Amino acid sequence: MRKLILIFSIIFVSGLVKASECYHYHTSITTKLVIKGNRVYYQITEKDPNGFTYVRQNNKLLKGIDVASFKLYGEDETGFVFADKTGVYSLNKEEQYEENTAKFYKILNGNEGLKNINGRLFLINGKWTSISSWHNEIKKIVLPDLPINIFDIKSWNNVFYVKDDKQVYAVGFDIYETKKYQITVLPGLSPNETVYYACLQGLNQDYLADKNTMFSIRTDGSFEDITPQLLALGFNGGFNNMKLIDANIPVWQIGNLILKKRDGASSTRTNPLTGEDFEVEYAYSSATLLIPLSGRNSYVFFKNHIYPIWDDNFSLPSQIKVSASQLVAVEDNLFRGIDSYYMGNADNYKLANIGISSKAKFYPTIASYSRYLPKALVDDNFIYLIGERFDLKLGSKKALASKVVKQLGSFYLFNHALYDGNKNFPIKADEETLSYLGSFAEVINGCEGDVPNTPQVEVVYHHFFKDENSVYYFNNKSNKWQVIQTANEADYKADDYEALQALYQIRAVKGSVKKKSSEVSKSLNYALIGGTCILIIAFALLYYKKIKNEK
Repeated sequence: MRKLILIFSIIFVSGLVKASECYHYHTSITTKLVIKGNRVYYQITEKDPNGFTYVRQNNKLLKGIDVASFKLYGEDETGFVFADKTGVYSLNKEEQYEENTAKFYKILNGNEGLKNINGRLFLINGKWTSISSWHNEIKKIVLPDLPINIFDIKSWNNVFYVKDDKQVYAVGFDIYETKKYQITVLPGLSPNETVYYACLQGLNQDYLADKNTMFSIRTDGSFEDITPQLLALGFNGGFNNMKLIDANIPVWQIGNLILKKRDGASSTRTNPLTGEDFEVEYAYSSATLLIPLSGRNSYVFFKNHIYPIWDDNFSLPSQIKVSASQLVAVEDNLFRGIDSYYMGNADNYKLANIGISSKAKFYPTIASYSRYLPKALVDDNFIYLIGERFDLKLGSKKALASKVVKQLGSFYLFNHALYDGNKNFPIKADEETLSYLGSFAEVINGCEGDVPNTPQVEVVYHHFFKDENSVYYFNNKSNKWQVIQTANEADYKADDYEALQALYQIRAVKGSVKKKSSEVSKSLNYALIGGTCILIIAFALLYYKKIKNEK
């Protein structure tokens, strides 16, 4: 019976996993307040994993806000706080369900809360007050024991890191207790020397540091003094004089040295403050981060060897016949040497010469949802498509029959055709001036069902281009290159969502481009000048003929 239950559980979980595949799990959403046409809007923008294809962009009107006196007070992970001459308002990002208008609530009058920290802490009647809203419920918490002369370091919805001339404070709020808060001093931090290191939001781990002390901080208000870990590594000062160069891991550069959060297991060290062994989650070394021309940091250079960035113990050196110091990181496991490009093998960490000249031009990878345009190298004769298992013998190069090679959005342009990573689609355009205006995704089926043979996720990409003569349309369903006959190329610029939507609406309209009045008058001027010249010549000929006859 137990086995039977286990089998059914596995089948059920498998169905859930299958059903959980949705296109929107992979997209990114950004929000901001924008002014358009003398009105203020809450703008939501969703983009494809490639980072440039729009999925949607909605502008929700903030009714009744005076644009002339509009001022943004602050933003955190949950919302915006802004003001105009009549009041101070709070807008929660999770409440924006209406189609055309944004929901926001007045939390103060216009003459209140002029001094504030990120629009969340307001100095009212000589005391700091936390003000937040959910739907139409306004919550105010007075903080009489918080010093008046404080300044913002970093603010989130439920915690504020602030400082005065003496201390650095964490001000945290209990999300379950209406009036409960806690003010804690972060010991050892000098306010004047404290700097903030911002990592990616999804990592939920930022840092505060002065010369001799460093804390990791989180959005829930928790924090940890990691100074003993750094001291145990031999790093003993200048914590506020580092450069954060990869906020995803994170990695700092200190002169010729690097400090990083370990990707793998922690290491055991001796705590210099207590003499006891403890776990250290960071690595500090004389390795040099090989910052690539494109993409994420993947490798470091240490003692004339190249290592994967996650190899904190330097146990897997990439083997190579040339000096590793001669190599430049390009993307992923691709490197450029003095004479040739080299590529790493993920199986044995060997770097091999791939036989392509270092003079070849590099184009980065473009990864859209379920679509992949590999990175490429281009010389005078070939375009080499560099996949994860690149081998010149496997036909990953294509001879060039045209002089123009470009990366346009998620395509390569060569041999008078667009290449999407799998197929070529011939086009007719002025290739020298052809550029990419942008694209948007039409989601036909957003999620894959959990029943066998149900439709899979389906997304159609609508692409737009222009050259010096025309505007063009192409999508990945019909794969037809089409001139948008009534679009004037001079009217469109790249990365404009509303313009892309307008072009889509007129993509099949027949006709010709209507010239602007300036163009028309210019044509008329040329015609007038030309006509006048012809008349003058004609009169001159008639006069000459008349005189000749009289003689």
